[in-house]
Amino acid sequence: MFTKIVFRTLLISATMSLLALCATAQEQEKKIGANEVPLIIITNLKGAYPNATIRGYASEKENGKQYYEIESREGATLRDVLYNPDGTVAEVEESIDASELPASVQETFRQQHPRAVITLAEKTMVGDKVTYEVKAREGRKRFSIEFDSSGKVLKGKS
Repeated sequence: MFTKIVFRTLLISATMSLLALCATAQEQEKKIGANEVPLIIITNLKGAYPNATIRGYASEKENGKQYYEIESREGATLRDVLYNPDGTVAEVEESIDASELPASVQETFRQQHPRAVITLAEKTMVGDKVTYEVKAREGRKRFSIEFDSSGKVLKGKS
């Protein structure tokens, strides 16, 4: 009997945790239509990137703050711009060619992973702070590393 009570308690606890996790994940990002994005945001994106093709819109909350994300493509460049509701830019993330990574980032990456192949390089700008993310594979292993512009590893395996 005691075992059944413990098992039920654990099952209920696990279910509640799973529901809370799902609710949090849903709150993070939600795909939306253009009509749900403030016009100032779409106008600002088109002004800043007139040749970009819009691929999608999302609404997201981070730390209780509302943002709007516009995914776009301009030639070979994929770009995600995160806007505040007033139309100001919060963050820009765009794909870049691996050769466009700063020399310090390339050097750090090659020292740590001489046989790895870079599959994607991204540049992220938040205000005046610039970071770079490198996604790569080494054999069957895939990994991601985030660097600052001086080549220092911020996140991921080095």
